[in-house]
Amino acid sequence: MYEDALSYSLGSLQVFHYGLCIAAGAALAIILSYLMARRRGISGDTILLWAVISLPLSLVVSRLLFCALDFRFHSVFSLRALLSFWGGGFSMVGALLGAALSAVFAARAHRLCPLKLLDCLMPGLFVFICLARMGEGATELLGRSRPLAGEALRPSFLFSTDGYDFFLNTYLLEAATALVLCGVSLLAGYKEQRSGDVTLLSMLLLGCTQMVWESLRFDAHMRQSFISMQQLLYAVMFAVPLFVFAARYGKKAGRKRPLVLSAALLALVAIALIALEFMIDRSRISRILLYALYALLSSLPAIFTLIFKKRSHLA
Repeated sequence: MYEDALSYSLGSLQVFHYGLCIAAGAALAIILSYLMARRRGISGDTILLWAVISLPLSLVVSRLLFCALDFRFHSVFSLRALLSFWGGGFSMVGALLGAALSAVFAARAHRLCPLKLLDCLMPGLFVFICLARMGEGATELLGRSRPLAGEALRPSFLFSTDGYDFFLNTYLLEAATALVLCGVSLLAGYKEQRSGDVTLLSMLLLGCTQMVWESLRFDAHMRQSFISMQQLLYAVMFAVPLFVFAARYGKKAGRKRPLVLSAALLALVAIALIALEFMIDRSRISRILLYALYALLSSLPAIFTLIFKKRSHLA
């Protein structure tokens, strides 16, 4: 509960703008998932069951992941603090993981393939991410970058200033990215694809883009020194589709080279990004230039994954 967070009075009830964005995002996610599911022959009862399970489970998993990986919370850890959901402290990756686990439970209950159901949920989950990020603009935990000292910038909707330095409003970039990825997952969902491909594509693109945005964010959320715990989780998110499509291509082509290449690529990209993190944190080189290189390196896993995906269909 932050005193400066934007809120409204509804009688004796205090309603926070951030909470409204979360609620609206969840509602739209359910509606869009219902429409996508019906198009693919999945009953509305399955989506209803998913929604009933997902709403509490995503909240719990999001909170637990935050408490486990936020090192500031460890110093005040107690059962009471753990259960203080109203006090803030959640993980976006945890919320998505809770939604995915709920999809597995709902699909099994209706004897469906979980991957087929997950494919239907991707556009709605991106809408949820978009609105959740937009809600951050009304809180004290405003997602923004390190000071862009020395850069010739002017105040705008993308840049804010504290009177001394300029900051990039990363929460807006994350919201816009989620909206674009919603469109990509919708287009992918309208094509006939193997069950799970839309989910893997969504994981890949979200993971790669969030690697950049999590590095840009400088709000101490789930961060140890210069390392963002959620950044590591997003790295795992894009590594999974990379290895899956590399394995598919390798199996069809009768060779193990794609898997070896994927492992080598991840190792090299990880080393390069860690080096860039040090430079961003401690060097005087233009951060805009460093982040341009950071974005280029983060795109390499996506490029190779898409190549493997295409060749696995052609092999």
